[in-house]
Amino acid sequence: MAIQNRVQARYAEPFDSDPRTLADLERDENSFMIRRARTKLNGHAYVPWLKYCLQYDWSQPVLRDLSLTIDKYKWAQVRVGRGKVSYNNERVTSSGSQQFVNRSIVNDIFTVDRQQGIEVKGNLFPDTWHDITYYVGAYTGLGVGERNNDDGNMMYSGRLQWNALGGEMKFSQSDLDLLEQPALNISVAANSNRSRCTAFETAQESCRDINDLSEESSAEAGQYKVSQMMQEMHFKWKGFSLLQELHSKKIKDTFNNDQESKLLGGFVQAGYFPHGIVKFIPPGIELAGRYAFVEH
Repeated sequence: MAIQNRVQARYAEPFDSDPRTLADLERDENSFMIRRARTKLNGHAYVPWLKYCLQYDWSQPVLRDLSLTIDKYKWAQVRVGRGKVSYNNERVTSSGSQQFVNRSIVNDIFTVDRQQGIEVKGNLFPDTWHDITYYVGAYTGLGVGERNNDDGNMMYSGRLQWNALGGEMKFSQSDLDLLEQPALNISVAANSNRSRCTAFETAQESCRDINDLSEESSAEAGQYKVSQMMQEMHFKWKGFSLLQELHSKKIKDTFNNDQESKLLGGFVQAGYFPHGIVKFIPPGIELAGRYAFVEH
């Protein structure tokens, strides 16, 4: 068993506003925040291919991850329990390993976050030009805030990743390993769900309705039918990294004459460790930038 602990604290003055919500835009006080406080346990039991993961967030507080993975065959690994849906790179990459302090504005609108269910992952035709990795899963579709489903509908998700230059990259962002050979992954993903949720966040009440800015959503069980798709490109080579995602999402309100809302969003971010060409810059310093947009 490996034990990890980490804390992220923040002090803001003269105000600490979150541009993602109208309520926080009205705040004008300075503040101190424990942004993240995590304890994570990883390991295996009885045999090396029977792996487990547990992560608790003391700042929420909420049990973020609790899963068991059968990792005996690379072409079909099965994970059961609570954890991140393997949908897009930005969300799946740990907040302790991502390129920037926080994720982009795209994440809050399009993430499918953590869910409770079953997921199968496999790597097929490794080290060939048609090296691919797939992910398919079925989930409750209410995030981590509920023990049970709110109706008879499940969330379904799938991701297909082409490891174009022969080699599967794990979910990550910066090229910390300074890869000597270029690596390129091109992916597409799709997700469908019907519930009272239109978006998620990992908290005690993780199900959100992005059309309702009040603290407690008034949505009913099974009210929204959500369909979304994602395209992604990820490249790394010799300290340079490039990550791009493009998202589309359609929300149908089945309780109000199937009224539809369509959203589009995406981002591109790049980073480089310049120590290789400018020796006086310490090797651990990375220069990075990101542009993101969301259209309602």
